[in-house]
Amino acid sequence: MARKLPPLHLFSIFEASARLESFKLASEELFITPSAISHQIKSLENFVGFELFHRKSRRVALNPAGKMYLNYIQQSLSLLEKGTKTIINKYSSPALKISTFPTMASNVIIPQLSNFQNSHPDIDIRIETGMNVADLRYDDFDLAIRIGVGNWPGVIITNLLPLKVAAVCSPAFAEKHQIKSISQINELPLIDLDKMPTAWQEWGQAVNINNVKSDRKLTFSHYDAALQAAEQGLGLALALLPIENLLLERHLLIKPFNEDLPYYQSVYAVYREEDKDRHDIQCFINWLIKSPNLK
Repeated sequence: MARKLPPLHLFSIFEASARLESFKLASEELFITPSAISHQIKSLENFVGFELFHRKSRRVALNPAGKMYLNYIQQSLSLLEKGTKTIINKYSSPALKISTFPTMASNVIIPQLSNFQNSHPDIDIRIETGMNVADLRYDDFDLAIRIGVGNWPGVIITNLLPLKVAAVCSPAFAEKHQIKSISQINELPLIDLDKMPTAWQEWGQAVNINNVKSDRKLTFSHYDAALQAAEQGLGLALALLPIENLLLERHLLIKPFNEDLPYYQSVYAVYREEDKDRHDIQCFINWLIKSPNLK
């Protein structure tokens, strides 16, 4: 039996007009003329049999019937958008879009990426790095690699690896300051992160050194910059292991002390519930878990 619905394009015209409270603004968003918007809205009202808007001189506003109808239409459009995205992801072969933080990309993923490509030549990868946490409800990513405590709602979360914290510096810095014991910590320049102002104090307490402080401190807003400063011999920085293992293997950084302390956060792979059966996501996660750079 045929459905008794108005032409479907009227729904998006109505939704834009209602959301913007303006036929003119809706016309600019949808790239059609204001008169066409007005005509299409009138067609919709003729179909349902009553007006949906209060017309005013410079704007329009929904009447009670319009408000009720808008709620149904927005839910329907949202469901259509979700369904379209789901079926495209399931039956097409787009690139797997991954959001991760810079050191995870440079030290873990990229050095071994050719192995993944050789094993999975059918999967194209697109990686975007940044410090902002991707919100998979709105951002155009399929998979996010995050550091956290694993409590993000509405997504599937896979724990990739626990983290440890270690003090690191360049080999030249260690030689210059003749570092031999952790008791020298208060004599050395330290590198701080402004989002973690008490990190060194907490680290010191964990290794039984109270009141860790330095007369010479550098402070950075980003973790990557702090590690680059350490590579340049500007001070001691706190590094997350095993993410930085590659820098240690290449001797760009060293651990002057033996203390590796458990970190309260871990690295997680995060993806949408509707993508739980996607072959490309599962292949990438399984490959990442086995990566030698995370051992």
